[in-house]
Amino acid sequence: MAPKARRYAQAAFDIASENDTFDEWAADLDALAMALGDDDFAALLAAPQVPMSVKMDGIDKVLGELGDKAQNLAKLLVTHSASGIASAIRDDYRSMLDAERGVARADIATAVSIDDAVRSEIVTRLSALVGHEVQATFREDPEILGGMVARVGDRLVDGSVRSKLQSLRQTLGRPAAVTRGEE
Repeated sequence: MAPKARRYAQAAFDIASENDTFDEWAADLDALAMALGDDDFAALLAAPQVPMSVKMDGIDKVLGELGDKAQNLAKLLVTHSASGIASAIRDDYRSMLDAERGVARADIATAVSIDDAVRSEIVTRLSALVGHEVQATFREDPEILGGMVARVGDRLVDGSVRSKLQSLRQTLGRPAAVTRGEE
């Protein structure tokens, strides 16, 4: 996490905490990151030849549906030439919110598409493993050959066929231990 983004995220989190507006801030930061991440809009906001008043009008028009505090954050970022950290602010805020709510996010890769019942079972088992509610994102990755690979925070659960084959290759590649009497 970038320290500057972390400070902005912490400020947004503190404001949300005071007003119990966690979900509103999450939605506003999503929209803010998306808008400031748009190549054309970002180029306009970063252009030194564009007057600051035009940039502020652009924020009002593009982000007019955001809460006032989120709009002020956008303007502050643009004024300090820091609009490029909007997505990092959103991500840091999400991490803080997840920690507050006892939620762990998981990225789960499977070799093939799996049905909802299997997905639910995986989420249930991961929740028990990490001791938190798990919100999972599933994706297909045929390179794992079979099984699944799950990343929950800094934990990696690798039950893929690919890793099992690599482990087997390493084991078979080692010289066998010779015990006395077999020589």
